[in-house]
Amino acid sequence: MKLATAFAGALMGLGGLLLTDTTAALAQGQPVPEIKLLTWPAAKYQHYFETSNYVAEGWRKLGLKVTLDPQPFPSPMLSKWFKEHDFDVVMSVLSGSPQRSEPDFFTNAQFNSRNSAPGDSNVGSFASAKVDELGARQLALYDAQERRKVIHELQRVLADEQPEAVIAYVVNTFAMNTAKVDIPGYEDTSDGPRSLWNMLRLTSKSGAPVRIGRTIDQGTFNPLAATIVEDFNTLSLVYDKLVELGPDGSPRMWLAQSLAVVDPTTVVVKLRQGHSFSDGKPVTADDVKFSFDYLKRWNAVYFKKYLEKLASVEIVDPETVRFTLTEAYAPFIINTLGQVPILPKHVWADVVEKTGIAKPQDFRNMPLVGSGPYVLRYWREGQEISLQRRADHFAKPASDLLIIVFGSAELVGASLKKGDIDVSFQPIVPTVVKEFAAEKNVKLIQARSNGHMSMRYNTARPALANRALRQAMAHAIPYEAIIDDVLGGDAGRSATPIVPVNAFWHDSSIPLPAYDIDKAKAILKAAGFSWGPDGALRMPAK
Repeated sequence: MKLATAFAGALMGLGGLLLTDTTAALAQGQPVPEIKLLTWPAAKYQHYFETSNYVAEGWRKLGLKVTLDPQPFPSPMLSKWFKEHDFDVVMSVLSGSPQRSEPDFFTNAQFNSRNSAPGDSNVGSFASAKVDELGARQLALYDAQERRKVIHELQRVLADEQPEAVIAYVVNTFAMNTAKVDIPGYEDTSDGPRSLWNMLRLTSKSGAPVRIGRTIDQGTFNPLAATIVEDFNTLSLVYDKLVELGPDGSPRMWLAQSLAVVDPTTVVVKLRQGHSFSDGKPVTADDVKFSFDYLKRWNAVYFKKYLEKLASVEIVDPETVRFTLTEAYAPFIINTLGQVPILPKHVWADVVEKTGIAKPQDFRNMPLVGSGPYVLRYWREGQEISLQRRADHFAKPASDLLIIVFGSAELVGASLKKGDIDVSFQPIVPTVVKEFAAEKNVKLIQARSNGHMSMRYNTARPALANRALRQAMAHAIPYEAIIDDVLGGDAGRSATPIVPVNAFWHDSSIPLPAYDIDKAKAILKAAGFSWGPDGALRMPAK
């Protein structure tokens, strides 16, 4: 009897201890679940993998358990990232391109809650009524100055919400031989010397064509078949567009003399007069209407998404074209008017019938007739592209161009040193930048990318849905160490996904998050987080 009583008492005592421990655990909150960081394989993407390592080490200082999950790229990494959303955090790398200077791409498109379906841009399933509201508002604002104000406000909200921690943008280094060429009035753009604005200024000191080295050959000179950035960069030299993206990211009139937004779904373009195609035929409103209708009718793969909201194109008079949209859509100015090439109707209208091809995408497009600042003289596939400047073009290029294709970045660099080319359009390999800086007559040109790398959070995970945790994690990333140690100094910082080179849209007033573990812990503590005896971070008590 005494033994039974003692045993019962012991059980009661143990139960009391268990109850006390459970109560304490509840008061403290559950441990923050382990974070799986989806990243790139070290073998081929060492700098991305090492960046993830640095970030993980910083987060561990907050008491977080972080495990790297390197996956082969592109498969299955892209599927886990964009389709399955199978990650807690992903090392996101969104590369830059002139077309991505349209401010919607890095803001509303990435974080609007409507874009969370598998395969869409909002891979972290982030949801914010304010972001959705601002995103919708800016889409309806065609006035660049008014839209800029909303885009700035949108960036401030994103900086506070932290659906991603922007780590850095890449700085690419190009080189040119100053004894052979110059770029008077050089424009600081994301593409550096490859930008249209700088290519037009490339000046040969001897009068010979400027010899340009790059590693990727042209895939096609048919705008309906083109899909990659390099193809469109060259096509922009031989075909005009109504609008061009300015060096600061704002739209500039090009083949269009003026542009008026009559109402939210009606845009009227007045054409520049007296301009002609390279075969001497005039550029008319009929060519403009034809180009948009033709690309849409034949489902030109690259342009399909940019033409979705275009309902109709009408000729008002020989100098004027009216575009009617299905809904208000401000990116139409840069994304559509700023990318669709104006084709000569007299060349393309009956090309299928005349050549017997199944579709215009199969047309080789030689000889090429365009209205752009250069004429394609010849294309020796895998070797050279010769472009002759048009002295009668309103942009008046400074020199002829000879693009020479090499098999590697190392070969481009060696050819520049030897004097076989005048300028490298292939970024110099970071490990040999100092070597090139020591070369006589070699000038290094640094170009800040408008893309960026970041840590994108999957806010469908309960812990990462907590804004304070995301804010704290932003202060536990060793940004400067990553830039110096991992990226070799060839990178810069931004507090917002619209980075500084996209100057017109970037909000420079937003402060950069500092690497400050004490501040990060203070944010967590103020939000009710705590730490267990083992130092592990615990969620706020319910």
